[in-house]
Amino acid sequence: MSKPQYDRLAADLEAEFGDRLRWVASFDSDDYTYDVRYVREDLKSDLSGLELDTIIHRSMAVFNREHVEDVYFHLGDAESLLVRHERATALHLYLSRNRGVVVKLEADASFRYPDFLDECVGTLRGE
Repeated sequence: MSKPQYDRLAADLEAEFGDRLRWVASFDSDDYTYDVRYVREDLKSDLSGLELDTIIHRSMAVFNREHVEDVYFHLGDAESLLVRHERATALHLYLSRNRGVVVKLEADASFRYPDFLDECVGTLRGE
């Protein structure tokens, strides 16, 4: 895959979900680096840099692809992980062994899974 179109994905998600989109961050779980691609305006003050840093680093550690595949070894390669919380839904898209993107939506945001996953991956690939 050529360089993922993370910013295009963030822009498309913002256009589709509006204020239902909380934040989008790309990550590399090998070296625990990430780039925040979008944060909703009201969350910029709620999620100080340290809080967002902690959340993303923990998600990379706990929800990394190798760990998910180790837990669910009998199901094959992991493509994504969907976690629904009381106040938000997190979608982890795995693009390779170590790279991916986390999309955080409001809990009441509606989407059709797995179609939504396929659309996101298509956008990331520039399709």
